[in-house]
Amino acid sequence: METPVLIQLQIGYTNPVLIVNGSNSVLVDTGPKGSLNRFRRYFSRYGLEPADIRLIILTHTHFDHTGNLAALQKLTGAKVVVNLREAGLLRNGSTPIPRGTNLFTKGISLFGRTFVPRFAAPEPFVADVEVDTEMDLSPWGLEARIIHTPGHTEGSQSVIAGKNLIAGDCFFNIYPHTVFPVFANQPHVLLETWEKLFASGIEQIYPGHGRRFPVKKALETYKRLKKE
Repeated sequence: METPVLIQLQIGYTNPVLIVNGSNSVLVDTGPKGSLNRFRRYFSRYGLEPADIRLIILTHTHFDHTGNLAALQKLTGAKVVVNLREAGLLRNGSTPIPRGTNLFTKGISLFGRTFVPRFAAPEPFVADVEVDTEMDLSPWGLEARIIHTPGHTEGSQSVIAGKNLIAGDCFFNIYPHTVFPVFANQPHVLLETWEKLFASGIEQIYPGHGRRFPVKKALETYKRLKKE
C-alpha cells in the first residue's frame, strides 16, 4: 500500500487537504462557504472527477471547515465523517465560538460569545460516520487513519497519513514564532495531544490555517510553552 499524495488547498483563509488516491480519494475539511467552483477546479487540476472523492472528513465543526460541506457532498456523493463528540453540534448547527489563547483572541471570543454566539456554527448537516478515538482508512486503499486530537475543540480529530499529519486547527501556522492555535477551548489538553502526536513519529504537519511545516517547528513551540 503506497503512502497517499497530499495536496494542501487554499480555500479562503482555510487549508483543506486533498488526499489523491484515484477513485478512492479523500477530502479533509471544506473551507468557508461559497467555494464550490474552486473545489471543482482543484479536482480537475489533479485529475479527479467529483465522484472520485469517497470520503469528506471533518477535523471539527466550525463554519470555516464546514462551509461547503452540503454542496460538496451533493456534488461528490461522498460519505461524511465527523467525531462523535461533535456530531450533534453539526446536526443542530450549534457549535460555540472557541476560547482565545492570547489577550487579543480572548477579547474576540468574549465579544462573539456575548453578541453573536452562533458565529462559528456550521449549517446543520447529518454525517454518515461518527468516529470515537480512531478510524482506519485502509478500506479506501490508504495508509492512513483518523485519530481523536482534542484541545482546540472537544471533538477535534486529525488524519495521520504516513509520516504526515493533517491537523485541522490542532496547529496554526500563521505567526512566525509559534504554531499554537489562537483559539482553543482546552489549551492544556491540546498540549497533551501534541505530546501524543510527537510520539507517533510524524514529520510534516498540514495545519488548517497556514502552510505545512516540519514537526521541528511544533516541538520548538511546545518546549517554549512548557517553560511558561
